[in-house]
Amino acid sequence: MVWSHRTTPIAAVALAGGLLLAGTALAAPAATAATPAQPGLYGSADPTYDGAFRQSLALLAHEAAGTTPPAAAVAWLVGQQCADGGFQAFRASTTTACTPSDPNAYAGEDTNSTALAALALRSAGRTAEADRAIAWLEKARAADGGFPYFAGGASDANSTADVLIALNGAGAPASSTGPARAYLQTLQLGCDGAATDEDGAIAFQDYGSGLVANDAATVQSLVALAGSGLPVAPGPVAASAPRATCPIPVPPPAAQPAADLAAGYVARLLDAFSGAVPQLDYGTGTRTPGSVSAGDTAWAVLGLTAAGFGSAQRDAALATVTAKAAAAKDDPGLLALAALATHAAGGSSAAVSAYVARIDATMRPAATTPSPAPTPTASASATPTPSASATASASSDPTTAQDAAELPPTGATPLTPVLLTGAAVLVLVGLGLLVGARREGTHA
Repeated sequence: MVWSHRTTPIAAVALAGGLLLAGTALAAPAATAATPAQPGLYGSADPTYDGAFRQSLALLAHEAAGTTPPAAAVAWLVGQQCADGGFQAFRASTTTACTPSDPNAYAGEDTNSTALAALALRSAGRTAEADRAIAWLEKARAADGGFPYFAGGASDANSTADVLIALNGAGAPASSTGPARAYLQTLQLGCDGAATDEDGAIAFQDYGSGLVANDAATVQSLVALAGSGLPVAPGPVAASAPRATCPIPVPPPAAQPAADLAAGYVARLLDAFSGAVPQLDYGTGTRTPGSVSAGDTAWAVLGLTAAGFGSAQRDAALATVTAKAAAAKDDPGLLALAALATHAAGGSSAAVSAYVARIDATMRPAATTPSPAPTPTASASATPTPSASATASASSDPTTAQDAAELPPTGATPLTPVLLTGAAVLVLVGLGLLVGARREGTHA
């Protein structure tokens, strides 16, 4: 049987177009959804990698402002907690079990999200949930005393710093905080980094070929080594920036605390880059000229305040953070860090409260229950409202409200009937052309 080479491509295109339209109609996002997904979550950006982290920072900003966070925001974070007490970066559905930590796939529950959540839950008065998170963290501790990003992986400075800050905030005993502090000190550069002005810095990890200073690791580790939790309490800050006298044994002697030496490095870093911590180019492993990492700069403010050194450098860094935050539109994580930095540096309560107000403005509203259609006797100008029982149910069970708005929402849209009709027409045309082609081929 011979097929028509002119008719067949047209038929295939018609069939493919019909199937594509049908798929589009059935998978189109619900344009008529009443509210955004994940009510109570701060920020409109994709929360896949930072949902719990940014939510926790936002709740901590409320503590810095001395205000009570919205119940929906707290409920969102509580609902994200896994059955074993840990947190992963984000759970699209709280009815689905968490993914266990997998350091090979970089997935599942992680120490960074859990540590910040433990701090935030405690600040919101949810001590039972905070204690469960701390217990999960203790189980994730590595044999070297530090903490990996994902349980079972290799320890790193940032993860260890996050956990140590959470332990500090929980008032954990020295038997718990000591090993983490000791691990961070093994990553601190001594006189081996003096030639490049990096003595006192913290490396991300020890790869066995010499420690490499890491700015992001240093600013977070500084808060942890200074013994602080979050928020960092305001306090006196000296103008000096300590530095070891080289040459001396490596690492620096215990007579000079690790936090003091790290503060000296951070102060010199801020001096060198006009009051900012620059961004790291991960492709080259070097700082990007002229860039500013607003988040790391905020952590520098927190670290210098916690350590009590580098007042001029801290104030310069705060000015940088303030400018960056002023330009931020929907970034609750950055706004929260700016609020925490302003609070730590002794800024006005009005300024901190203004940040919190901007953060709250990014919160996704609570899910609503569609109202029944008005009866024929109802006034045309009346606005239907949810029933009292439905409203009470949504507010008393935040997990149910959250799950009612999964990410991403899908369903019918006003275009669905049109798309399906067009799909049907194209499929019929395609089938008709194929039948004609088959007949033509038979006669040939």
